[in-house]
Amino acid sequence: MFFLQSGAVNLIRHTEAGQKVTMFRATAGDTIAEPSVFSDHYHCDAISQQPSVVLAFDRQSVLAAMAKDSAFATAFVKRLAGQVQTYRRHLELLAIRSAKDRVLAGLADGRLTGTVLDFAAELGLSHESVYRALAELTRDGRVEHPTRGQYRLKPC
Repeated sequence: MFFLQSGAVNLIRHTEAGQKVTMFRATAGDTIAEPSVFSDHYHCDAISQQPSVVLAFDRQSVLAAMAKDSAFATAFVKRLAGQVQTYRRHLELLAIRSAKDRVLAGLADGRLTGTVLDFAAELGLSHESVYRALAELTRDGRVEHPTRGQYRLKPC
């Protein structure tokens, strides 16, 4: 298991067809590879998106801390429960059929934290469809585009 002290790391899986799927974008304060505490191998590749400082915790140390310290175990379970909620919201976003609506919901959730290409991958859309949706939302006056690569919801 790892703790990201600073920077950004994408957890990537590759499909049978060779497509790259971003499973999670970790930023400072996030833990990654938590399932490896209960598994013999990692399920994703971790790709640093910028200079990052990562702290590693070996499996046995984490398990020992959970057995000895109920406050640590509770905090660990609470973190995992929060991740489950985040993943459920991500599944909800992926179920939105309209690219424009999905992009709008992704912006509302604050998911555009890196590049538009990363944002598109997280939303499960092509970058072309995301750029088209962003342009349409900007024309509609629902999104501001202050500088290249930056988009945000317009205040109501």
